[in-house]
Amino acid sequence: MAVQRILIVEDTIDIAQALQYHLERRGYETFLATNAAQALALANTHSPDLVVLDLGLPDRDGYSVLEQLRQKDDDTPVLILSARNEEADKVKGFRLGADDYVTKPFGAMELMERVTVLLRRHARRAGDPAAGAASGNDLSDEALRTRFGLTARQVVVARLLAEGLSNAEIARKLVVSEHTARNHTYHVLTKLGTSKRARVGAILRGLA
Repeated sequence: MAVQRILIVEDTIDIAQALQYHLERRGYETFLATNAAQALALANTHSPDLVVLDLGLPDRDGYSVLEQLRQKDDDTPVLILSARNEEADKVKGFRLGADDYVTKPFGAMELMERVTVLLRRHARRAGDPAAGAASGNDLSDEALRTRFGLTARQVVVARLLAEGLSNAEIARKLVVSEHTARNHTYHVLTKLGTSKRARVGAILRGLA
C-alpha cells in the first residue's frame, strides 16, 4: 500500500513540528505549508490524501483555502485544526466542505484517530477494496439489538460511526443537536464495549 501523504497547513512552527512528529511516527508522509499560498501550491503539486488546515494564516484566512479546494472539485478530506471554538466557526467550516473540526489545544491521540478515520472513509468512498475490508457482511440490525442491546436509534448511530462520521455530521444527518449526537455516540460506544470510534466498523462486521 502506498504511503499516505498529509499536507499540514499551520503557521505556528511548534504546532507544525508536533503534527509532523506524530503523523510521521504513524507512517504518513507530511508536507508543511505556513501560509495559504503555499498550501494551495502544495495541494496542487503533491495531491495529498488529507489536509490538516489551520484557519489563522498570515496571508489569508484558512477558510479561503478550503473554499478554493472545493471549488476545484477537490474532495480531499480536510480536517480544520483551529483555536476558534465558536459554534459559528465550526458551522462555517462544515458548510464550506470541511470533513472534521478540532479545536486547539488538542490531544495528539484523538487527532491521530480522527486522521485515521477520515483517510479510511475517503478510501472507502473512492472504492479502495483494502479500506475497511471485511471477511463477512455487517451484522444485521436485529443482531446488533440482541447482541449489544442497541436501540433502533443507536443502531443508526453505530452505522454512521462505522462510516467515520463525526458528531457534527451525525447531528446533521439525524437533525439533532451536536450535544444529542455526542450523547448517542457515548452510549453506543459504551454498549459496544469500546472507547475508540475507529473500532466500530470492525465490531459491526463481527471482526472484533
